Amino acid sequence: MKNLHRPATLLLLLPLTLASCGLFDRKTPEDQSFQPQALDWKACDPTILGQDTGDVFKALGDRLVCADMKVPMNWDAPKAGTASVSLIRLKAANPSARQGAIFFNPGGPGGDGLAFAPFYGLAWGQADATTTVGANLRKLTEQYDLVGFSPRGVGASTRLYCGSNELVDPIRPPASDRSEANIANMIRSGQLAASACQKNPLTPFINTDATARDLNLARSLMGDAKLNYIGYSYGTWLGSWYAKRFPESTGRMLLDGNMPFHSTMQEAFENDPMTFERDFREVVAPYLSRLDEVFGLGTNGAAVYSRYLALGEPIRNIIGNATASELYVRDEYPVIGLLLKVAVIVDDLIQANPDATTEELQAEAAQATYFQDQDLNEAGRALGAELVAYADAVQYESPSQVVLSEDAATNTAVVCNDTAWNQDLSHWRQVDDRNAVQYPLIGGSHLTIPCLYWKGGPSVKKPEAPANLPAILMLQNEYDPATPKEGAVAALKATPNARMIMIDNEPQHAAFPYDTDCVDLPITRYFLTGELPASQLTACQARPLPFEAQVYPVGESYTTGSLSTLSLRSQAVKTAAGQKALAHNRQIIAQQSAALHGTTSGLNLDKVRQLLRK
Repeated sequence: MKNLHRPATLLLLLPLTLASCGLFDRKTPEDQSFQPQALDWKACDPTILGQDTGDVFKALGDRLVCADMKVPMNWDAPKAGTASVSLIRLKAANPSARQGAIFFNPGGPGGDGLAFAPFYGLAWGQADATTTVGANLRKLTEQYDLVGFSPRGVGASTRLYCGSNELVDPIRPPASDRSEANIANMIRSGQLAASACQKNPLTPFINTDATARDLNLARSLMGDAKLNYIGYSYGTWLGSWYAKRFPESTGRMLLDGNMPFHSTMQEAFENDPMTFERDFREVVAPYLSRLDEVFGLGTNGAAVYSRYLALGEPIRNIIGNATASELYVRDEYPVIGLLLKVAVIVDDLIQANPDATTEELQAEAAQATYFQDQDLNEAGRALGAELVAYADAVQYESPSQVVLSEDAATNTAVVCNDTAWNQDLSHWRQVDDRNAVQYPLIGGSHLTIPCLYWKGGPSVKKPEAPANLPAILMLQNEYDPATPKEGAVAALKATPNARMIMIDNEPQHAAFPYDTDCVDLPITRYFLTGELPASQLTACQARPLPFEAQVYPVGESYTTGSLSTLSLRSQAVKTAAGQKALAHNRQIIAQQSAALHGTTSGLNLDKVRQLLRK
C-alpha cells in the first residue's frame, strides 16, 4: 500500500519535502542561447499520456499537436548539458481571435500536466453555450491555445531516477507504533531516499526555478508576450514563483488550491495531519452520519469517528490512508462510508477469530452482511475479502529496496531543493509523538520525509515579490485538506493586488471548473476580458454533497467582502464525453496531491466508485 507511513510507499509516492538555496541572488538577463530553436509541432502519438487516448485525440483533430522543447539542464550554466520538456497544444479554434496560450500544471510536484490540454479542450469545447459559463468555456477554447506540459523530471520529458540497492524495513502504523525500532525505520527510510536522489547529478536542477524558466522559454518560443496559466495545488507555488521571477511576462493567472507560496515548503506540509483530520472529523464524519440509513455508522459525527478510532491495527492504518486519499474529491465521500463500514465488520471478524487463517477470514468476509442494498452488499463482500488479504500482506511485508518512481523522485527533488527545512530530528520526534495522538488519520510519520536528511540545503533561492508584481486570481476551498485555508489566506495577504474567491463550506481539494456561476463566471470572465473581482475576498457557497439537497454549514462563515448570490448550480458541461474528460483531469489533480502528501490507498476502489456514482 502506498502511503505516508510505510517505506515502500513513502519511497514510491511520498511528497518528500525539503527546501532549497542559492543559485540566483540577483536578477540577471535570461540566457538567450536556447531562443533560436523552433518548436516542431507534430501530430501527437495517441499513447503520449501513457494510455491509449486515440478517441479523444481523434475528436480534437489536427488542432492537437505535440513538441519537445530543448532546455538547459542547468539554467545558470547553459552549456553544461541539455534536457527535454514535452509540450502538448490544442490550438485556438478561432486563430483570428487568439489571445495567447493557457498553460496548466496539475500539482505534485511531480505531476504530469500533458492531459490537461486535450481533456479540458474536449470538455470545454462541448460546453452548453446556452449557459453563460458554458459559452465562456467554449470561448476559452476558441481564443486560447491550451498547453499541457510534462515538467522536467517526469512524463514525456527528461525523467529523474532515484534508486539504490539498500533495503528498508517496513514501517508499522506510525500513529500506534511509537517504538524505537519503528522510529528508526522511519528515519532510515528518509535517509535512504534522500541519499538515493542526491546521487543523481540531475537532481540539483529539478526545482521550481528551473521549471519556471522552462515555462518562460516555452512562452517565448510560442511568440507570446505574456504567460497565461492555471495551476492547482503545487501548481500555485509554481505560478507564484513564475510571477515573481518574470512579472513583466505574467498574464492572466488562476491559482487553485493554494499552498502558502509566500512561505516555505515546510509550512506547506507540517500541518497535514491536522488538516486531513479536521476535514474527516468536521465535514465527512457528520456527512456520513446524515446517511446513517445507508452506512449504519452512527447518527452524529462523533459516533462515526469513534468507529474509525476503535479499529485495530493494521486495519485502522489502512483505512486511515484510504480515507485520506478519498478526501480530495467530494464525489468520492460515499466511498469513505462504504470503506469504514466494511472495515468495522472485518475488524470484528478478525477480533472474534484470532486463530483463523487468512483464507478462513476471507471466506467469512465474503459471506458477511454489510448493507441491505444487494449491489452495495456485494461490493462490500468483495472489498471485505480484499481488506483481509491486504491486512495480512501488510503484517508480513518484507524489507524493500529504495526505488522512487519518476514522479516521487521529482517530488523529492523539488520540495527539497526549493526552500530549507528544520533538520533537528528531536523536534520532529516531538511533533510526530503529538500528531500520533491528536491526528491519527495520517499523523506520526514526519521523520520519513527525505528533506530532513538532505545534504547541502536548497539549490535555488526563492524570489521575493517585486514592486511590479501583476494581479493574480486565487480560488480556495474552506476545508481543503491538502492546501488549507490558513496558508492560502496568508498567501493572499502577502501578495499585492491578489484577489481570492473562497468557496464557503467546500471540503475537497481544488475546484475549477466548479460548475456554479458564482465560481466559474468570474474566472472565465477574467481569462476572456482581464476583469478581476472588485473585492480582495469574494465568498461563494459550496454545492451540496452527493445524495444531499442542501449545504450543511461548517466552520467559519465567509461573508467578508462581497458574498455573491450567484450560488445556484449551472451545469455547463452536459455531454457524457465532456463529463468523463472533466473527471479525468480532476482525478489527476487528486492523485498527484495524494502522492505528494503520502495518502494513496493500496485498495482497489474503482468498482466501488462506479457503483456509488450510479
